[in-house]
Amino acid sequence: MRKDLMDRTTGKEVAKSPRREAEVLEPERRTSPFIQFHYSYREISSVNGRTRIRAKEKRFADGKLESEAFEGTLDGHVYANMVAGMQRQFLGRMETLMKSFSMFLPFGPRDRRK
Repeated sequence: MRKDLMDRTTGKEVAKSPRREAEVLEPERRTSPFIQFHYSYREISSVNGRTRIRAKEKRFADGKLESEAFEGTLDGHVYANMVAGMQRQFLGRMETLMKSFSMFLPFGPRDRRK
Protein backbone atom coordinates (compact mmCIF):
# COMPACT_ATOMS: atom_id res chain seq x y z
CA MET A 1 0.00 0.00 0.00
CA ARG A 2 1.93 2.95 -1.33
CA LYS A 3 0.89 6.53 -0.78
CA ASP A 4 2.43 9.45 -2.56
CA LEU A 5 3.20 12.49 -0.47
CA MET A 6 1.44 15.66 -1.57
CA ASP A 7 2.54 19.21 -0.79
CA ARG A 8 -0.45 20.94 0.83
CA THR A 9 0.43 24.41 -0.42
CA THR A 10 0.94 23.56 -4.09
CA GLY A 11 -1.03 20.31 -4.36
CA LYS A 12 1.84 18.66 -6.24
CA GLU A 13 3.52 15.37 -5.45
CA VAL A 14 6.70 15.63 -3.37
CA ALA A 15 9.75 14.25 -5.17
CA LYS A 16 11.64 11.49 -3.39
CA SER A 17 15.32 11.99 -2.71
CA PRO A 18 17.76 9.32 -3.88
CA ARG A 19 19.03 7.07 -1.09
CA ARG A 20 22.66 7.96 -1.62
CA GLU A 21 21.96 11.63 -0.87
CA ALA A 22 20.24 10.97 2.46
CA GLU A 23 22.34 12.05 5.40
CA VAL A 24 22.29 9.87 8.50
CA LEU A 25 22.47 11.89 11.70
CA GLU A 26 23.78 10.48 14.94
CA PRO A 27 21.67 11.20 18.03
CA GLU A 28 22.98 14.05 20.10
CA ARG A 29 24.61 12.90 23.32
CA ARG A 30 23.72 14.91 26.33
CA THR A 31 25.56 14.36 29.55
CA SER A 32 23.60 15.27 32.59
CA PRO A 33 24.78 14.47 36.11
CA PHE A 34 21.17 14.49 37.28
CA ILE A 35 20.23 11.25 35.56
CA GLN A 36 23.25 9.05 36.17
CA PHE A 37 23.41 6.16 38.59
CA HIS A 38 25.69 3.32 39.57
CA TYR A 39 24.65 0.18 41.47
CA SER A 40 26.94 -2.65 42.50
CA TYR A 41 26.39 -5.82 44.50
CA ARG A 42 28.96 -8.34 45.68
CA GLU A 43 28.38 -11.56 47.58
CA ILE A 44 31.12 -13.82 48.89
CA SER A 45 30.08 -16.99 50.68
CA SER A 46 31.37 -20.39 51.64
CA VAL A 47 29.35 -23.35 50.33
CA ASN A 48 30.49 -26.96 50.81
CA GLY A 49 34.09 -25.94 51.45
CA ARG A 50 34.27 -23.77 48.31
CA THR A 51 34.31 -19.98 48.11
CA ARG A 52 31.51 -18.66 45.91
CA ILE A 53 31.72 -15.13 44.48
CA ARG A 54 28.86 -13.30 42.78
CA ALA A 55 28.97 -9.73 41.53
CA LYS A 56 26.50 -7.52 39.67
CA GLU A 57 26.96 -3.99 38.46
CA LYS A 58 24.60 -1.64 36.64
CA ARG A 59 25.32 1.86 35.34
CA PHE A 60 23.32 4.47 33.53
CA ALA A 61 25.39 7.28 32.05
CA ASP A 62 25.36 9.24 28.79
CA GLY A 63 22.04 7.70 27.83
CA LYS A 64 23.36 4.12 27.99
CA LEU A 65 22.39 1.41 30.46
CA GLU A 66 25.27 -1.00 31.04
CA SER A 67 25.02 -4.20 33.03
CA GLU A 68 27.72 -6.67 34.12
CA ALA A 69 27.43 -9.90 36.09
CA PHE A 70 30.04 -12.36 37.35
CA GLU A 71 29.84 -15.65 39.19
CA GLY A 72 32.67 -18.00 40.12
CA THR A 73 34.09 -20.41 42.67
CA LEU A 74 37.48 -20.62 44.37
CA ASP A 75 39.13 -22.83 46.97
CA GLY A 76 37.70 -22.77 50.50
CA HIS A 77 40.81 -21.22 52.05
CA VAL A 78 40.18 -17.99 50.11
CA TYR A 79 37.03 -17.31 52.16
CA ALA A 80 38.78 -18.15 55.45
CA ASN A 81 41.74 -15.86 54.61
CA MET A 82 39.42 -13.03 53.59
CA VAL A 83 37.34 -13.27 56.78
CA ALA A 84 40.50 -13.38 58.94
CA GLY A 85 41.88 -10.29 57.15
CA MET A 86 38.62 -8.38 57.61
CA GLN A 87 38.54 -9.28 61.31
CA ARG A 88 42.14 -8.05 61.72
CA GLN A 89 41.25 -4.75 60.04
CA PHE A 90 38.15 -4.30 62.19
CA LEU A 91 39.99 -5.06 65.44
CA GLY A 92 42.84 -2.74 64.45
CA ARG A 93 40.44 0.12 63.87
CA MET A 94 38.57 -0.60 67.10
CA GLU A 95 41.90 -0.56 68.96
CA THR A 96 42.72 2.85 67.47
CA LEU A 97 39.29 4.16 68.46
CA MET A 98 39.53 2.81 72.01
CA LYS A 99 43.02 4.28 72.48
CA SER A 100 41.56 7.74 71.94
CA PHE A 101 39.13 7.10 74.83
CA SER A 102 41.76 5.53 77.11
CA MET A 103 42.80 8.88 78.58
CA PHE A 104 39.34 9.13 80.15
CA LEU A 105 39.74 5.77 81.93
CA PRO A 106 41.31 5.51 85.38
CA PHE A 107 44.80 4.07 85.45
CA GLY A 108 45.26 0.75 87.23
CA PRO A 109 48.40 1.46 89.34
CA ARG A 110 47.01 4.73 90.73
CA ASP A 111 43.81 3.01 91.94
CA ARG A 112 45.73 0.22 93.70
CA ARG A 113 47.47 2.70 96.04
CA LYS A 114 44.12 3.86 97.48
